[in-house]
Amino acid sequence: MSLAAWQRASLPMLILSVLESQPRHGYGVSQALVEVGLQPIKGAQLYPTLVKLEADGAISATWEPAASGPARKVYSISGQGREQLATLRLEWERFSKAARALGV
Repeated sequence: MSLAAWQRASLPMLILSVLESQPRHGYGVSQALVEVGLQPIKGAQLYPTLVKLEADGAISATWEPAASGPARKVYSISGQGREQLATLRLEWERFSKAARALGV
């Protein structure tokens, strides 16, 4: 599996992790992932995941005016999103531990 495939599979957890530190617009989420060494996320992957997380109540969105150009949708993690992130982190740790036990 490629890094991009792992990234797609873990995208909800990655997005919630980014939003845990501060609210961001979609491009800001993508840039935060790139800054830590992940591959750029295409809008066709990022925005549907943001919409799903918002529909699930894990994040909320507000429109904020931009210095130039149209307003931008800014996403924030909710209390429910923090709980979901904690669960995802536990599941990730269990998976990682099992994979390490196999020598991966």
